Amino acid sequence: MLVLTAEQIRAEEWRGVENGLTFEKMMLNAGNNAAQVLMREFPSAERIAVVCGKGRNGGDGFVAARQFRANNKKVYVILACGRPTDELSMKMFERTVSEGILVYDYAKSPESCATALHNSDLLVDAVFGIGFRGKLRSGAAALAAVYNAAKAPKAALDIPSGLCADSGELPELWFHADCTVTMLAKKPVHVLAPACAACGRTPVVKIGFDPAPENAFLTESDRSFVRDALPERRADAHKGDFGFALSVCGSRNMPGAAILAARAATESGAGLVGAAFPEAAYGALTAQLCEPVFVPCTGDADGGFSADAIPQLAKRLPDASAVLFGCGVGRGDGAAKLLRYLMKNTFRPLIIDADGINLLAENIDVLKERPAPTLLTPHPGEMSRLTGLTAAEINADRIGAAVRFAEKYGVCLLLKGRGTLIVSPDGRRFINPTGNPGMAVGGSGDLLSGIILSLAAQGVPLFEAAVSGAYIHGAAGDIAAREYSMAGTTPLRMLSTLPRVLSQLEKKK
Repeated sequence: MLVLTAEQIRAEEWRGVENGLTFEKMMLNAGNNAAQVLMREFPSAERIAVVCGKGRNGGDGFVAARQFRANNKKVYVILACGRPTDELSMKMFERTVSEGILVYDYAKSPESCATALHNSDLLVDAVFGIGFRGKLRSGAAALAAVYNAAKAPKAALDIPSGLCADSGELPELWFHADCTVTMLAKKPVHVLAPACAACGRTPVVKIGFDPAPENAFLTESDRSFVRDALPERRADAHKGDFGFALSVCGSRNMPGAAILAARAATESGAGLVGAAFPEAAYGALTAQLCEPVFVPCTGDADGGFSADAIPQLAKRLPDASAVLFGCGVGRGDGAAKLLRYLMKNTFRPLIIDADGINLLAENIDVLKERPAPTLLTPHPGEMSRLTGLTAAEINADRIGAAVRFAEKYGVCLLLKGRGTLIVSPDGRRFINPTGNPGMAVGGSGDLLSGIILSLAAQGVPLFEAAVSGAYIHGAAGDIAAREYSMAGTTPLRMLSTLPRVLSQLEKKK
């Protein structure tokens, strides 16, 4: 699913004109299709109030109002800023009036407008569109307060008025929305936190043509992308076809991280999983795991990896299809030396997570020497240690921070958080739509790393493995939250839902 900026949307509309469409036809398609979606989203709504601005967004609203009327709905139109000034929107307004639809002007009769809003079953905001900047003022602000106070469900056309199409910032006042029907493609406001939450559900409707994918601001990952990325399982397949996933994780104090990563790799389809861990964690891992191959390694006095583990792992590296390092390894000197060795001697995809990221931050330039694809999976705190920026600075410009880092060091980066970002050094930028706050729990990241490891070992290119892994991980968390509650969502419960997620995604003969 493409995510386009306001400028990109305007360019796409002109491309539509060059290919034979008119702006009038686009407006008719937008308004009519949006109305159809809203009638499906809110089937019990019989009285609908459409609040229209004086620009193109208002024109979409007038078209939608007529479509509601054609479907035997009782329709009220409220002019938020007086009569439209845009020529095309004026034309749609005149058609609306000619059909006898009730029209109220908020500036002239605020009481009648308030009554219409409070007596409706559905409110539709078509006041400001993608050109809006700044904040709601005077009459629009007063109307927004009345609109928001009404009890009926609320929907917006394209974006909730008061929000900026290209930003995730949330202002003091905006027209609330339970659902936002957006035209042609999603905009940044629909996917960037915190404003994305103010948009509610965000179905996309066509306006007469499909947008071109080149130079999109972002791509929102979806089921189709993941299904295409997953490997096909032929009838004559054997375990060697699905790779050897080597997980180098854990320590005496954090064996659970290694257990969760290995289990996630196993349950995501890797042909064979190798669990390498310090020998002090042997009892914990062997009690919990039976599918992986065990690679116990020499440990240090604190129960972490010793540098003596390097020759032991060196024997297994040639067989590995992909390698994960870092979950629960601690920050000992042995782990640091092991990471440096893996960085220079692993010629297959390498995923670095958790303590591995913290160790890497102490010698970041080693990334530039990597001979093979690399993925880092930091949360904002770990990203802060990698970049020297504060977590607040990173969250204020998540996309910019991720893109700059990926380009500078030539790696793929998965920046965790609401709307997890996955970027590649060649400029691809994806945002993940799945997941929920219930997944903010220890061990969740270990699952994610294990899933990505498994996909990479199966031959999925590392960037696509990261995009797909984030989607699968979030979808498993969403099922767990529905079945056990967000508070009851745990890594093991997420693991239990993985087969159902994969069943919906894998290719069927």
